[in-house]
Amino acid sequence: MRSLRLLSLSACLMSATSAADPLDQLSTRESLSGSFIQSIVSPEGAELERAEGQFRLLRPHYFWWEIERPDQQLLISINGQLTQIDWDLEEVSRRHLSPQDRMVLQLLFASREELETAFSLEVQEQEQVVVLTAYEEGAPITRLSIEHPPETQLWRLSLTDRSGQEIQLILKESFDRRLNPADFAIPSTDFD
Repeated sequence: MRSLRLLSLSACLMSATSAADPLDQLSTRESLSGSFIQSIVSPEGAELERAEGQFRLLRPHYFWWEIERPDQQLLISINGQLTQIDWDLEEVSRRHLSPQDRMVLQLLFASREELETAFSLEVQEQEQVVVLTAYEEGAPITRLSIEHPPETQLWRLSLTDRSGQEIQLILKESFDRRLNPADFAIPSTDFD
């Protein structure tokens, strides 16, 4: 379940950024990396879960989501193959992405034009916020807001799924290097 939530968030993140609004800025990026803080919030507003870690995204097929706290997990998606490493449980699982996962990753790498076929867009220029609302009532992702304050390294995303649960994400972008496919190598473990 956590992997689907993370994939959902990442998908929306990469699908969401032209220089005018956060959506254009993000959707034109070839890569993005940095640190994250993720909170999962119930429909009633209670924080259910909080995680911190590192992320990497490289168009069109690479995704890395490393949870460092409170537990240690790594999700890597390369060309439709998902690898999940849980260091606390000493488990490695590999599988092809499910149709649900694929849909989320398709959102991740979607252009603005593709998103506009599935979501209505509202741009709040003064706040540098874009709000996407799904046209389809039963869509897995019903609402997404993306905020990127000018001249900062921060991205704030809020994603609501069809159950009303919200994933809040703060990304701090790192500009230390340009990503390439070698940055997504699956690490070896003692328990695989």
